[in-house]
Amino acid sequence: MIPDWLIWTYAALVGAAVGSFLNVCIYRWPEGLSVIRPRSRCPACGFQIGWRDNLPIFSWLMLRGRCRGCKAGISVQYPLVELVTALLWLAAAVRYGLSWQTLSVAIFLTLLLGIALTDARAYIIPDEFSIGGLVLGLALSFAPGGITPLWSLAGAATGFGFLYL
Repeated sequence: MIPDWLIWTYAALVGAAVGSFLNVCIYRWPEGLSVIRPRSRCPACGFQIGWRDNLPIFSWLMLRGRCRGCKAGISVQYPLVELVTALLWLAAAVRYGLSWQTLSVAIFLTLLLGIALTDARAYIIPDEFSIGGLVLGLALSFAPGGITPLWSLAGAATGFGFLYL
């Protein structure tokens, strides 16, 4: 049996990494940009962010919130989103343990955070969040211990009705 503290640590680390990617989605999707290419760069000087400067939370602290290239300030939103996402994944793991439900809840909370922050920043909810959430929700409904695919489809239809009609 895997000790709880190890599951919780892993969940928090994965959550921080997911939060780092979530930041990319929050900034790029409203602009119609790819989240895969080009690699992240400093918006002030164009300095390409290397792997050592892209470690969730720690890199921002090590760089003291500044770009390695030009020393311009880096928004505090980056480490905060990473931290909040890490805490959400940790909370899901503490509540549900090592289970599919943990993954489902953590992904759902991550999507909600991404939607809320993107909407607050750009006043839109990108289709990538909505459609991605739909696909992931339907896929995870086949996991043991969750809601059935039929209920998942009913929820998707209801959500579609509220958002798109």
